Amino acid sequence: MPEDPDAGIVIEVKYAKEMKKLDAACETAMAQIKDKRYDEALRDEGRCDILAYGIAFCRKRCRVVGEKL
Repeated sequence: MPEDPDAGIVIEVKYAKEMKKLDAACETAMAQIKDKRYDEALRDEGRCDILAYGIAFCRKRCRVVGEKL
């Protein structure tokens, strides 16, 4: 979690049909966050501490990747 109360969080969620594709789906989610510049609206509001999370689900399982933008 960001320590700054004015921090921003961007989350992109994907569904994988097979467990072995969870990692790829997470990376696709992170790529979409960067390609579509989802963090720009938060930066326009003056938020500098932005965390991005790519989450992929397959049935009842999930995988999460994250990074600071």
